[in-house]
Amino acid sequence: MRWQAGDPGRSTLAATALAVFAGLVSGPAAGASAQAADIAVIPRPVVLERPAGAAPYVLTRSAAIIARGDAVAVGERLAEQLRKSTGFRLPVRRSGPGIRITVDPSADYTVDGAAPAPESYVLDVDRRGVEITARTAHGAFNGVQTLRQLLPAWAESPRPVAADWRVPAVRIEDAPRFVYRGIMLDVARSFQDVAEVKRHIDALSRFKMSVLHLHLADDQGWRIEITNEGRAPGDPIDYTALTRVSGKTAMNQQGHKSELGRTGYYTQAQYREIVRYARERHVTVVPEVDVPGHTNAALHAIPQLNTDRSLPARDPGTGVVDWNGTGAVGYSALDERLDLTYTFVSHVFRQLAELTGGPYVHIGGDESHAMGHERYVDFVTRAVPAVQAATGVGTMGWTEYAEAGLSQGPGYWDGSVVQYWIGSGDWVRDFVAKGGKAVVSAAAASYLDQKYTKDTPIGLTWACKGICDFPEYYAWDPTTTVSGGIPESGVLGVEAPLWSETIRGVEQAQFMAFPRAAAVLETGWSRAEHKDIADFSLRLAQQGPRWTAAGTNFYESPSARWSATTAGTDAEVRHGHRAAHPIGLVAAPGTTLSADGAQILTPGTPLTATATCAGRALPVTFTQTRPRDGLHSTGLYTATVTTAFTRPTTCVLTPSAGPPSTIRVTTTRRTPADPAPATPTITLPATAAANTWVPLALSGFTPDHVEIRLDGVPAYTVRPNAAGVFARHGLIPATTTPGTRTVTAVQGELTATTTVEVR
Repeated sequence: MRWQAGDPGRSTLAATALAVFAGLVSGPAAGASAQAADIAVIPRPVVLERPAGAAPYVLTRSAAIIARGDAVAVGERLAEQLRKSTGFRLPVRRSGPGIRITVDPSADYTVDGAAPAPESYVLDVDRRGVEITARTAHGAFNGVQTLRQLLPAWAESPRPVAADWRVPAVRIEDAPRFVYRGIMLDVARSFQDVAEVKRHIDALSRFKMSVLHLHLADDQGWRIEITNEGRAPGDPIDYTALTRVSGKTAMNQQGHKSELGRTGYYTQAQYREIVRYARERHVTVVPEVDVPGHTNAALHAIPQLNTDRSLPARDPGTGVVDWNGTGAVGYSALDERLDLTYTFVSHVFRQLAELTGGPYVHIGGDESHAMGHERYVDFVTRAVPAVQAATGVGTMGWTEYAEAGLSQGPGYWDGSVVQYWIGSGDWVRDFVAKGGKAVVSAAAASYLDQKYTKDTPIGLTWACKGICDFPEYYAWDPTTTVSGGIPESGVLGVEAPLWSETIRGVEQAQFMAFPRAAAVLETGWSRAEHKDIADFSLRLAQQGPRWTAAGTNFYESPSARWSATTAGTDAEVRHGHRAAHPIGLVAAPGTTLSADGAQILTPGTPLTATATCAGRALPVTFTQTRPRDGLHSTGLYTATVTTAFTRPTTCVLTPSAGPPSTIRVTTTRRTPADPAPATPTITLPATAAANTWVPLALSGFTPDHVEIRLDGVPAYTVRPNAAGVFARHGLIPATTTPGTRTVTAVQGELTATTTVEVR
């Protein structure tokens, strides 16, 4: 079977996927075979051929990964993940059978008849093994991401499970349409720490994301350490104030349940760690510091940037502007006539470029409304060459910065990139004609911060109203969505930005990103003539269990008929102790649990299961650790049997749809100690001024919203981490009157109290 645009094989594949989904979730399908996940690859490959009747490759405990040279790091990364999910040893060797990954700059292959490209690969699977061939390590990495989607969904599990580790016999030839396939994280308005950014990189690189755009500074906060090292002679600015002062500010509005924006910043060592981690996954980091607008945090931290022309007006008492945690835009601006402005810009971007080592730095340039057209153009025409001279790399900027080149000659934008979000297509075409490239992020169909529907608890609605689900984010093309169109040769790629006015933390960010980010990344990878929303929807339905197994949060869109899958989990239980023992997991997005826990309620036939342990048939009950709410996918269930085990036992978990799993149950006479309950605590400085951010520490709570009250009046909420700890900054509201104030942290019956002397 050859999968290409216009081939009848495509509809056959789609029909097979739907039939198997029906077998798992909506009732048995006559003659259905478990092949839906076999071909549910996103982004869609250029060519996919299924040899009729060919046996699959089965990953077993004796399997190995074969790699040499530049392929070793790719192989080690695959082994690292599969060891977690399978429990197999999976050594990486230089020779032998198994999963072979080859990186050869002169490898002889074609992609649908075309010569290899830097990111291309071919993948062949038969009963003897897997072969991934590429000319670069990046191409091999892309092939591995496809292989992961050919494995069962449980390949993404962070813990060992018992599953049928089959890979279907297939040949795939693949290469990207565009080299730039990006996602932007806004960590300026509400911070996300290094571990959270790594989670984003892992989840998004599975869909062949090639660029992570980090929005590091905005009106609400500054998130990257800039040192004084290398200051120009006579430069009076203390750059360490950027994070010392504006690293502890953030959004103080628009959070779900009044949650404060998260404060913090990356040290240079932490930022290098993000860059390293991304590079190992063949993701390029593009750092952005927005200028000349969106600069309130810089003006709040650096007195020397505040002049009679900078905006907003400085406070006469402090010499700087006040912090601003609202979602307002367009009100701030640097002084375009101040020489020190360009000293500042050059110093900041030089350090960013050195830290990142990538081909671009992003200077923002959007929404500088308050400074007016002429002042804005004057700034950009002076700042762009200054940044390029300081960094030696290309600049990126939002649509508006292309306007500054309208009066310039040919070649003015050589090596530069404009990121289209809204605005004039004429500016973009002029930019391309003068040597630049375009990254297309059409706001209405790529901004991931927009609400899915009017009922979505977080998100904005200015760019996309009504239904803003993955079908809407799939139905556009970068060459035509810009008004008047742009040639394909002028398009560097696509990007889906995720702004954080309303988003707090990685789980909310993932909820807004998935599944829509997958739609945008397919637009960047797959050929335009191959795009088909019905086909994409079927493939997307198979990704839900993968996200669920991986612990990735996502929106359980009603536009997808989500699939389901079951796996066994070995168990160690107390000898002779009758209890509900976990023996398996079910990933079933978009479902609910029956009141008695015996059924997982689906759009079709309910999913049930039985267990046979040492010849005894036992009923299976399902449980969930997280109750359903409007911001979390809740499709992960634990299958349990209530019984007592007195010796090691083998159980077979048999779901009503899908293959059975074999589980080993061992017994122990150890009695686990119950953890002592923690006493809630709250810590604040002894004194503080009104309208300031102060260190706030909580412990002994659960990882859910904690309400902070001042003198009994609710002020805002914060959320502790999984350990029940919060250690960032809180806010003393501007309306707080001087005197001793009682501050209480409340989470249900858990409370902690302290006092603060407000000046």
